[in-house]
Amino acid sequence: MRSFKSLALLISVCSLLASCELGIDQSTLVKPNYEVLAPCARPDRAEATSIVLESLCGTLSVYEDRVSNSGRKIDLNIMLIPATSSVVKPDPIFFLAGGPGQAAVEMGPLLFSRLSKLRRERDVVLVDQRGTGLSNSLACEPEENTPMLDDLSYEEILSVQQLMMRKCLGQYDANPALYATPIAMDDLNEVRTSLGYRDINLYGISYGTRAALVYLRRHESSVRSVILDSVVPMSMKVGEMVAVDAQASFEMLLADCQAQVHCAEAFPQFEQHFNTLMDRLKDSPEAVTIVHPRTGELIEGKLSDKNIAQMLRGILYDRDLSTLIPLAIEEAYKGNYQPLVTSNFVFSGGDDNESSGMSIGMMASVLCSEDLSLVSTPGEAKNFDNPIYQSLKPVCEFWPKGTLPDGYFEPVSSDKPVLLLSGEFDPITPPKYGWEASATLSNSEHVVVPGVGHATSLRGCVPEIMRDFVETIEPKQLSTSCVMNLDRPPFFTSFAGAVTSVNPGEQVANEHSSNSAAEEMTEDTL
Repeated sequence: MRSFKSLALLISVCSLLASCELGIDQSTLVKPNYEVLAPCARPDRAEATSIVLESLCGTLSVYEDRVSNSGRKIDLNIMLIPATSSVVKPDPIFFLAGGPGQAAVEMGPLLFSRLSKLRRERDVVLVDQRGTGLSNSLACEPEENTPMLDDLSYEEILSVQQLMMRKCLGQYDANPALYATPIAMDDLNEVRTSLGYRDINLYGISYGTRAALVYLRRHESSVRSVILDSVVPMSMKVGEMVAVDAQASFEMLLADCQAQVHCAEAFPQFEQHFNTLMDRLKDSPEAVTIVHPRTGELIEGKLSDKNIAQMLRGILYDRDLSTLIPLAIEEAYKGNYQPLVTSNFVFSGGDDNESSGMSIGMMASVLCSEDLSLVSTPGEAKNFDNPIYQSLKPVCEFWPKGTLPDGYFEPVSSDKPVLLLSGEFDPITPPKYGWEASATLSNSEHVVVPGVGHATSLRGCVPEIMRDFVETIEPKQLSTSCVMNLDRPPFFTSFAGAVTSVNPGEQVANEHSSNSAAEEMTEDTL
């Protein structure tokens, strides 16, 4: 791993010694303003230590009000993860996190530690979007630890959250109306110019794809290529079809269980038992006792049909965890809620004693100013509700709202090279949204990855496809057939795993990996 100080010295020496060139075109060497950054502090998360200590960190002060260029200034938190080769391409990768509300500097190191091929010849730049992470955060966390289970009803919890948001709003040293996506993308462009880059490659996941599209529209001349994973096009009204899209994903899971012989044999009444369970909990939430997955403590609380729907919606994000759903539903039908609660705990990747890592205030600033301003009647579904609409729409009644540019929700048209990626079973940004975005991106390729839920970047051969795209920026020429090797893994038919009977008394367990959603970087609303 190269040292930035050593690289700066090497560049200065080579400018004096022609023999240093060794046939390398000096215009391909990156010469950004590394001096504005410094070595990063040791991170709190041990798994990110190695890559963070190799990186440079710093801040850029910008006006909160970019129109007047006066008043309060805020610091944007920046991390630069170095390329792993000695000769670095001049166009870095700028990563945009999801949510809205996730911090790029928090999740980026974990993601790119598993995307080493993508950063072999290019630096990666992470910027906490204004209102997230260490960029004047609009986080809003409860004063007390949120319990894993709660005695409050779903409606009571929403009411408590609204009161919490009102309190946070009065405590911010910020004008939340100035934290919408277009302003944040102008921040990002200022980071680009301050670091001395001319062209950049954008890479966004989930809400980060919306941000990337907005940047592409506002600063197209600086964009070399774009990767959009789990696409949120301008035409998608976030908060409108949450229940409908989750229902569609769940119904595909129901059909796939019936299509897998051993799942169908193990759970012949899967759908019927699920409907009975939901009706039972709708009429009367059940008092349950759960063993905490981490501490082993006994946790008491109540579960309703809406709690079950919330858990399932999260688990559906993850390719591997979703294979537990038929077994978990069958156990819940019998009165054992432990598998379902534990699966949801694994998906969240967190603990009830830790903060969510999501800036809810920034989410409100974005969605109240943007998508939810267009949604008055959200789509309904049989089994799923719409937590984004239900929790944030009342908040939007008192939350400060920003002004959007004319035509903001019009599709983004561009001939820049774009790679779009969608998971076949995604319950929040299914492939239909990728197709909508691609319709006005003339130099694009949309790859639907079979067997995958939300966020495809770390699945199968997708990292290689992304690497090839960034290298060639020829989306139509990409070889993408390798994704067909992915499919939904076999469903768990018992706690021993995806077990299939071969002969009487003999069983064979199918092998497939089990990566948590925390590892997959999908712990987000979008």
